[in-house]
Amino acid sequence: MDIVHCAEMPWGESLVAQRGATDGMAHKRIFEGEENSPDNYMLVMSREPSSYFSPRHRHPWDQIRFCLEGKIPIAKGLYVEGGEIAYFPEGAHYGPQEGGTDRIVLLLQFGGASGQGFIGPDRLKAARLELEKAGSFARGVYTVETPQGPRNTDAYEAVWAHEMGAAPTYAEPAYKTPVVMRPVALAWEPAGAAGLSCKRLGIFPHRGLDLTQWRFAAGSQLALEPGAQLRFVFVTSGTGTANGTEIRRWSALRVNAEEAVAFAADGSLELLVITVRLMG
Repeated sequence: MDIVHCAEMPWGESLVAQRGATDGMAHKRIFEGEENSPDNYMLVMSREPSSYFSPRHRHPWDQIRFCLEGKIPIAKGLYVEGGEIAYFPEGAHYGPQEGGTDRIVLLLQFGGASGQGFIGPDRLKAARLELEKAGSFARGVYTVETPQGPRNTDAYEAVWAHEMGAAPTYAEPAYKTPVVMRPVALAWEPAGAAGLSCKRLGIFPHRGLDLTQWRFAAGSQLALEPGAQLRFVFVTSGTGTANGTEIRRWSALRVNAEEAVAFAADGSLELLVITVRLMG
């Protein structure tokens, strides 16, 4: 088990420079997986200005966005608002991303059920810098000048083709659009142990994806048993411990396969648990 206190981490460089000018964009790199693995992943905190733009596009992998503050545009007139969580299935189009408000987002990206994996941030940056020797990135598009005129490619597809040797293939999306979950509309349900309640936000079978919120009263406890999955835990409010180590608002935990974790609340405590079944 690993614990990072995200509120105390410094902001780092933008990890989406392939989209072009991203002034004001910054990221905190929390946890990363193994490059070239179908289970590769990246969990980051993102600070996104309202000026950020991304055209309509799709991914050959899966994505979760938890809007902590502000409002994320994901299509014309459609937003993921503060407290809401969205699942972006591989192959499903969304965007353009334009407008909204300045926001802070917890972002998880991970290899989809097609098994194509996910390109990590260091590899992506190296590919972008190499591609910039022959062309330019702007507003989500990579442009190369040719004798016949400019040739445009989606920025991420250009990076993928550079790294993988071919343009990405997209699995038939199991969901036509992103799925936006609104926890505020769900009631807390008793979860057996005294002082413990939960909200089952979403279960998506293709990667064994499960999103559940937990709420603890002071002194209540929860034990997550080991299994063949990866868990990410994010503390949305309160204080407590995980296997005896302090956790607090905006602490993030990575619980690897075959690891157990026991939570205990000091006062009130709320968690989001994201579970992903491993493919390897």
